[in-house]
Amino acid sequence: MGFSVHLPTLIMLSVAINLMVGSLLWAIYYLRGRQHYFLLWALACGAFATGSLLAGARAFVDAPWFTVFMGHAFLGLSPLLLLAGLERFARGATHRIQQPRYFFRVTLAGYLIVLFAVFQSDPLSARLLTALFSAIIFSFAIYCLAFSASQPALPRRILQILFALHGMLMMVQCLVIAMNWMGISQANTDTVLRLVLINHTLLATATVLVLPLLAFTRSESQLRALAEKDGLTELLNHRSFFQEGIRVFEEASTNGTPMAVLMLDLDYFKEVNDRWGHAAGDEALQMVARILKNELRNEDIIGRIGGEEFAVVLPLSGEESVRAITHRLLNAISHEGANVNGMPLNLSTSIGGIELTEHHHSFSDLMLQADSALYRAKNKGRNRVELGDLMPLPIQ
Repeated sequence: MGFSVHLPTLIMLSVAINLMVGSLLWAIYYLRGRQHYFLLWALACGAFATGSLLAGARAFVDAPWFTVFMGHAFLGLSPLLLLAGLERFARGATHRIQQPRYFFRVTLAGYLIVLFAVFQSDPLSARLLTALFSAIIFSFAIYCLAFSASQPALPRRILQILFALHGMLMMVQCLVIAMNWMGISQANTDTVLRLVLINHTLLATATVLVLPLLAFTRSESQLRALAEKDGLTELLNHRSFFQEGIRVFEEASTNGTPMAVLMLDLDYFKEVNDRWGHAAGDEALQMVARILKNELRNEDIIGRIGGEEFAVVLPLSGEESVRAITHRLLNAISHEGANVNGMPLNLSTSIGGIELTEHHHSFSDLMLQADSALYRAKNKGRNRVELGDLMPLPIQ
């Protein structure tokens, strides 16, 4: 029994699916503050549906300019709009860049010029050009996603697989048409191309359903970062710092590994705000955050737990000295804080620290003793370190 598909039914099914999914993407665009990549993806669905309708009308309407040229123009525009949406998504919903716009316009113009040159000679020429153009666009989209490390990993990989399948289908279509031209294959070209259209419709539906997943996953990651990070310094906020500190405390207590907690407070910071303004104070806090990130390791936990107050959890090894680490931080802040963006702020800090012992029953115990050590450093003249019951280490 031969395989038979009613082409008008297949085209109408493809059009209906793309219109429904396009409407969904447009609704998301409207409801999510008009993020333009959703609009571009919706337009890609609309362009594919329009192109399918026009190309399908060739069996009933003898108007090549309308059915062939315009139909394939919209079919070629669809993957280009999809790629433009991905480019906008990668750069941010509101970031406006002129250069990509020129690239997409020049690419579309080049495609239309070639389509104009070939579409009247043979209808299959337009199909071959559109399939080849689509395969190139999907290949370029895979390349772009591969270098978009900011994208969520799982939906990005799913999209890469779907784009690869799209490109393979388009190349199969090119191969079938080329073999038919050269007389190599006697297969029913229309049947094969209908099968390609069926699979392309399924892949297109899957693709546009993964696109919102890509956006929603990134939004969730951004919201989680906002909930966990301090907006000014991008360090952990008070709540997240305590959560991570408790985790490290429990691991150190269970495994018997050393750890320490540091509390840092900028000296006379109110005078900085009063004399130089809160903008200068914000720059000073950001500078201190950068110093802490640069001087400490990736596994160290750094948080901003108050206005000008920072805290650090240090998982230690036998070769590390809390005294040496705090001395390095004290000197770095004094040196770099002497002049901040041309302002002689003369920043310094007081540091209190405590190492884990068997007498500590919770992370809060460590924080309380580190805070007490910090106040001793303040009371003893500031710009110094107090480490538990150890002798203070003055700045040199």
